Amino acid sequence: MSEVALHIGGRTYRVACAAGEEDRVARLGATIAEKLASMGNPSGPDAQNLLFAALLLADEVQEARDSLSGAEDAQQAATREAEAASAQVRRLEDRIADLEADLSRMKDAAKASAQALEEARSREGQLTHAVESGEGEAAELRSRVAELERAAEARPAPLVGSETGADISALAPALEHFAEMLEQCADKLESRATAS
Repeated sequence: MSEVALHIGGRTYRVACAAGEEDRVARLGATIAEKLASMGNPSGPDAQNLLFAALLLADEVQEARDSLSGAEDAQQAATREAEAASAQVRRLEDRIADLEADLSRMKDAAKASAQALEEARSREGQLTHAVESGEGEAAELRSRVAELERAAEARPAPLVGSETGADISALAPALEHFAEMLEQCADKLESRATAS
C-alpha cells in the first residue's frame, strides 16, 4: 500500500491507496481542495465543510452522469433512425431495380409489338396488291370470255353433222366452265382481301 498526503482546507490528510494510484488520489484531493476553496471561507467544523464540498462534487458527478445518459439515449435513438433509414434505402433500391426491370421488359414488348405491327402492315400491303392484281386479271378474263361468247353467238349456226359445228358446240360448255372458274377465283381473292 502507498500513502498520499492531501492538502485540503489548510490541513494535511494522509490517505492510503493501492500502489500506482497515487497520482489519481492526488488529483481527486486537489479537486476537493478547489471545491472547498470555491465555497469561500466557510465557517464550521472541517468535517462539515468537507461534507458540503463532497456533496457539491457528487452533484456535479450526477449531472455529468445524467448528461451522459441523455447523450447515450440520443445516440441510441440516432442509431435506430440511421438503421431504419438504411433499411428504407435498401427497400427503395430494390424497388428501383424492380421498376427498371419492368421498364426494360415493357420496352422490349413495345419494340416487339412495333415490329409485329410493321410486319402486319407489310403483309397487308402485299395482300392488297395481290388482290388488286387478281381482280385486274379476273376482269380481263371476264372481258375475254364475254368477247368469246359474243363471237360465238355472232357466228352462224353450224350445219348439223359438220365438223366445225361440233367443235363450236363443244366449245360453249367449256367456255362457260372456264367463266365459272374465273368467277370463283375472283371470289376467293376478294374474301382473302376482306379477311386481312
